Amino acid sequence: MLARLAENLFWAGRYIERAEDTARIVDVTYHTLLESPQGEAADTWAQVLDVLYLRPRFGDRPVTGEAVVPFLVLDRDNPGSITSSVHKARENARSVRELISSELWEAINDLHLALGSRDLPRDLADQPFELFGTVRRASMGIYGVASETMPRDEGWRFMALGRLLERAEMTCRLIDVRFGQLEAMAGPSRRLAGASGEVPRGADRADFHHWIAVLKSASAFEAYRRRYRASMDPADVVEFLLLEPDLPRSVLFCLNGAMHQLDALRRGAPSRATRLLGRTTSALQYRDVTELFELGLHDLLDDVQEQVQAVAEAVADEFFRQHPAGGLQAIATS
Repeated sequence: MLARLAENLFWAGRYIERAEDTARIVDVTYHTLLESPQGEAADTWAQVLDVLYLRPRFGDRPVTGEAVVPFLVLDRDNPGSITSSVHKARENARSVRELISSELWEAINDLHLALGSRDLPRDLADQPFELFGTVRRASMGIYGVASETMPRDEGWRFMALGRLLERAEMTCRLIDVRFGQLEAMAGPSRRLAGASGEVPRGADRADFHHWIAVLKSASAFEAYRRRYRASMDPADVVEFLLLEPDLPRSVLFCLNGAMHQLDALRRGAPSRATRLLGRTTSALQYRDVTELFELGLHDLLDDVQEQVQAVAEAVADEFFRQHPAGGLQAIATS
């Protein structure tokens, strides 16, 4: 496969995942703020910008829902917005039409046309939840169509690899920013994780809906409740989103899936990308949540994000002959 076509497939997977994640996070934030004190709105929207690596690009504008949501949904000058991500996914898919199924092209193009035909500012004002739901359902539909219509060849694997690396990084950011915010809110008298690295247990009533929002942002709330019932311990939430091997949006699941795709692309031959990814996966897979807190959750999550970015760069060096230009960090600094 030509390097240029492989790169386009890789980024098509990443951009669709980014659009879906952004739609879900903004949707959950909207619902969470309906149940939160009014004073929390600015901090909550600022955290969304942090999760998406878009705080620097947003600049010094007032951090309000009225300013942040159009920026994340409509702003074509923002490369991380939903409309920008869908547009770039469509352009990448269009350039590899001969390598993807007609059904997959139609699914991606339909989402692009659906957004283009809507009065998006009016939708955000009148029915934002319906708009976010449309993006989420269409994105999941694209994955379903790809899964059911594409052979497991190199094209499929590059798309899947891009999606899984994007998802792993986004889940890390979500846990890191949300956990840091809740720990700051707790204050020195009620730390979620003490200086000794003890595992936090028991969520305060004021934090309960925030932990629900974290799980819903990763589409993991129902699965979590089936596992842990009524518990909402911070440590259980972190463990589930980081280490659950059967949860499609857990970091460990995504890293294992990315390793499977890389092994198939390399046909078992070792490479810098597989070595980096193997070390990162092992650092999580063979530890329990107690050890993660003892090591320092924030530092560990930062390290995992850096390693995922290093894997993406190694994949670009090996297969595309150039560094990726659309990653979360690149968007924040461009």
